[in-house]
Parts: sequence; structure tokens; C-alpha cells
Amino acid sequence: MMEKPECKACDEKGFDSQFAAELLYALFNPFHIEQGSVNIEEFIKNNLDSELKEQYEMFSHLFNDLLRSFGYINPSWAEKLEDYRKAKRKAWEEIKEKLMSGEIDRSEISASELVDYFYDEIVEELAKEGYIEGVISKSTRKSVIFNQRAERAIGEKVLRLALQKLERKSYGEHESEKRGISIFTGSELEKYDEYMHTFDMLDIQETLLNAAIRSKELDIQEKDMVVRQPKHAEKCVYVMLIDVSDSMRGKKIIGAIEAALALKRAIKSKAHDELHVVAFNHTVRRIKEGEILNLNARGRTDIGLALKKAREILKERRGTGIVFLITDGEPTSSYSPFTTPWKCALKEAENLRQVDARLTIVMFGKEHRFLDLCNRMAKAAKKSSVFFFPNPLDLKSFLVKNYMK
Repeated sequence: MMEKPECKACDEKGFDSQFAAELLYALFNPFHIEQGSVNIEEFIKNNLDSELKEQYEMFSHLFNDLLRSFGYINPSWAEKLEDYRKAKRKAWEEIKEKLMSGEIDRSEISASELVDYFYDEIVEELAKEGYIEGVISKSTRKSVIFNQRAERAIGEKVLRLALQKLERKSYGEHESEKRGISIFTGSELEKYDEYMHTFDMLDIQETLLNAAIRSKELDIQEKDMVVRQPKHAEKCVYVMLIDVSDSMRGKKIIGAIEAALALKRAIKSKAHDELHVVAFNHTVRRIKEGEILNLNARGRTDIGLALKKAREILKERRGTGIVFLITDGEPTSSYSPFTTPWKCALKEAENLRQVDARLTIVMFGKEHRFLDLCNRMAKAAKKSSVFFFPNPLDLKSFLVKNYMK
């Protein structure tokens, strides 16, 4: 009897980690669309009776949407919906079996299409695997509650996407003007010290010039040797302030969460830096491990309160403070009853000077008043920059590139 081929996408117990990560990411980010060569609809059609098969194009998208929501359905469609649900579950089992046997290769099937057609079945499987805590209702929609294991899996997937096509040409935030010992070469010359420097730090041109001035014969001695003073490699403490007010729904909040996950995984690879994630609307909350995927967009926007929280965090830490403010519009709330939202934001941007922090403002909106405020906050904070991202999903690559380079 022939042995069953090794599973490429699943095993006897369930999904392997890579396939699970693909499905988790498709659940989390519906804007990321992959194309597959396998026609998933054919599996469903083959399990329908002839009448429903003929009407498939008319009702399939409606039924898929209804199964992912708590919406109203006309009673006359209820029986057909149940037949469709059964056909869909049979199709899912067939697809799983073909994946397990190797008849369908993982590269031939789209994770985003699988989630579109088999949302409930995939959520159920991933819950069994220990990635999902449950499903709750948000208005009329179902929403998955991810756990810490899911955060790690999606974080690794997001980092892989962020690193695509990135080149390492220089060094990022860790370069400092302080004197010290590191791989960052400065502009000042100093005498070579065998206890402080290595030979690859030597400035060859200046060393040869010193030897030539001292003697007609090119006899290099230690007293001729000079190096470029290396800069100090500073530990970085990142604080990412994510706006979770009402206007951040959809692609904006997904882009911000992806950026935090990608930067977090990149930082873990270097071990010495820190990332603190803060969600803010008219309140502020530090995000713990495993919580970021479950952020909801609601409430007003208090930028001043968010910047105040960043300052408080950096005051307790050692290293170069770098604050990312990710928001899509001007503030509509102020934690101080005696200060307008604008004045509160500007004052707290200026207060970042107290902890010598760098402020990077990431704009997901481009209204004239909002741009004016961002430029004024940048001026108030001094060490600052402002960036506009028309596509929030591009932010993860920008942040990881600047961290890794």
C-alpha cells in the first residue's frame, strides 16, 4: 500500500505555520488580494443542485456576504442559503484533501480567495489551531479576535512584505553625532589607538600623507596613523502613536497596524532597541503583546494627549527617542479643558524637546488645515519631519527601510 504524500499546506493535525500565516493575514487585511490558478467556485458549484448551479452568478456574492454578517435575509432565500452553506462546506473539505494529498499545490491557490469563500470554515480551523480566540459582532459584521500567536504569525508575514525590494545602502536612526565606538564613521580625525580602534578604521590617505611629510622614504609608523573618529551607536526607543478615531476605519488603521507589526519584528531581530505602541483617540492606551490586531476605530482625536504620553514614556527610558505620529486629520479633542485641540497638539509637540525626541508625522490625509498643523507641530518639535502616504499600506515598507538601512 502506497504511503500518503506529505502535506504541503496542511498536516493531519491542521495547517502548517506558513499556510496559517497566509490565511490569518487574508482575514486581517482584506485589501491584500492574491490571484490563484485554481478556480474555487467550481468546487462549490459541483456540490449544488442543478437549479442553484444555474443561478450561481446571481446569488453567490450575496450569500457569501450574508454568511460573514448578521444581516437580514428574505425568508424565501433561507432554504437556498442553507443549501449553499452545505455545498460550501463540502467544497472546503475537498480542497483541504487535495492540498493534503499534494494534488493542489499551495502556490496554485489564493489565500485571499479562500477567505472570501470559506470565511467561517477557515475561522473555525484557525481557532482549533490556537490562533483565534473567537468572533464578535461589530454592527452587522463579524469580527475575528486574534491572539498573541496570530500576532507573531501576521507580524512575520507583514515584515516579509515590507522587506520586498529593499536595499541596504546605509545606516538608519542609530547613527548619532556623539563620539564613541561603533561602525558609523565620523568626519573628525584622531590618532590611532590600538586599544580603541581597528585597522579598518584607518584613514589611508591621511596616514600616507603624514608618513610622506615626516620622511622622504615611505616608512609608515604608528605615530603617522590616524582614524576617522567613529560615532556613537545609540539605542533607539521608538514610540508609535496610532490614531484609532472614527475616521481611521478601513485601510488606514490596517496600514498603521501593519507598520507597527513590521517595525516590531524588525526590532526584535536586533534585540537592543525598543518599540512602544500607543493607541489614541480622545483617550490613550499603551498596547500590550497580542492586542494590536484587535484595535477598533472609534471616538474623537486628541493629538496633544498622544504626544504627552510619548513624552512620559521616553522620560522613563534611556536612548534616542523617536516618535511616530500616525493620523489622518486634525485633532477634535483636547485633554485640557482650558486649551483648544490645536493649541494642545502644538504645545505637546514643543514639549518633546524636553526629552530630546525626534518626531515623524505620518499623514493619511492631505487637507490644507491638517497639513498646516503638521508643519507647525514639526517646527515646534524642532527635530522632526512630515510624510504623506496616499496608500496607508505603503507605510510598513517606509518604516522598515529606514530602520534596517
